[in-house]
Amino acid sequence: MRIAVETGGFTSAADACRTGNQISALLCESLAGKLGGYAGMAGDDATSAEFATSYDDGARQALETLTELTHAFIGLGRLLTATGANHRDAEAASAAVSSYSGGSLDEDDYVRVSPTPPQSCLGANPVSLGTVETWILDQVEGFVWPGADVDLLLDAATTWRRAGAAVADLDAHCDIAAGFIEHQVSPEVPLALSALADLRSLIGDTAGALIAVGTACEEYAAAVRETHERTRALLVEVGRMVVEGVAISAIVGGITGGLGAGAAGSAALARISAHAPRFHALLVSLRATGAATAGRLRTAREGLGVVRARVERFARVRVRDERGEMKLPGGWRTSLSGQDSVGGHIASKHVGKSAEELADRARTQGIKFASTFANEADAERVIASVLRSRAREVDEWLASGRGQLRIDALLGRPTGTSVNAAGDVHEVSGVRMILRRTDETESGYRIHTAFPQP
Repeated sequence: MRIAVETGGFTSAADACRTGNQISALLCESLAGKLGGYAGMAGDDATSAEFATSYDDGARQALETLTELTHAFIGLGRLLTATGANHRDAEAASAAVSSYSGGSLDEDDYVRVSPTPPQSCLGANPVSLGTVETWILDQVEGFVWPGADVDLLLDAATTWRRAGAAVADLDAHCDIAAGFIEHQVSPEVPLALSALADLRSLIGDTAGALIAVGTACEEYAAAVRETHERTRALLVEVGRMVVEGVAISAIVGGITGGLGAGAAGSAALARISAHAPRFHALLVSLRATGAATAGRLRTAREGLGVVRARVERFARVRVRDERGEMKLPGGWRTSLSGQDSVGGHIASKHVGKSAEELADRARTQGIKFASTFANEADAERVIASVLRSRAREVDEWLASGRGQLRIDALLGRPTGTSVNAAGDVHEVSGVRMILRRTDETESGYRIHTAFPQP
């Protein structure tokens, strides 16, 4: 196949990915910061439970997906840089001349993010009702004043929609990168263009999901506001009713002021109880809307989960050198057998073990628990994710001259299973890794062990 490549184009394409990475990092950190202000916005009563659960899950998934999207630009940028460098080296070797590379990107030009997980939207909010209104509602068995903060919900809706619109604009950086390489002729160009197109599609899916979260917040806010307004109107109506020649509001005022209920008070209670079905109907309507918005949030969360699973591979994208050998950007070997061959024991001790094997190991070795990844693919995904998120820490360790680095990380999703000596099985979301220096790997270190932990 004829090859016609201008290596500076690959560097320019990588630069577009770097810009996308930096902007995506800003969006991710900005969104995480704003979400911190919405803690407790859903209230803590029964009417908000379904919405709050779905929102919390969706918000966490959104930040995790946006984090992976940010790192995906790093993977593609590295791929483009390495591909251009491979062609440049091949040209120089064959023609014995130097070729223009367009400059090169330093690893520090890329930005990795680890946003703070959002707090739960469940939380107590003050009830904006007077003494009389509160007393009347207290007599309606099974009725609770919806505690959601409408203003915060609407503000959250705006934040999510703006974030979605900003994320959607990230596809321009994929287009720019593609423009620099689409007219070049080389076997890997179609693959690079396909990867950029795939990332562009995932950006659109992410943006749509973020906007859907905003729409759900707005719909729930509107339902809560309507319930508040209709409840207040019904309270006014009930308060104006006359019993024994006295308005119920006046009777209630006397009761709450310390006067006895008397016959008028008993009659007022009976009248309020008669209107209880109307109050309950308001909650039924709100719960229906809450269920609908929760469904929208679950759909968005599931969509984000699919995006995240697909986008993770970009950060682990492999580069083929001129000799046809495969290498992972950063230089470390993803193969568990490769790690074990240089002194590790990940595959032999911490992959695919049964609960009985783990319990026996915990007992015989006198350790609190023994753990396992479900399979090698899961182990490699977890290890790659931790190394990406803690890359700066690894770099600083390598520069320090210390012989060993221990990394403890929480991933916010299941990493494997831990079993104690009694045989109690627990799904865990943490991981521990021990890195040790070695001259046997390109990266300068080996992974001595890695295992799930609480």
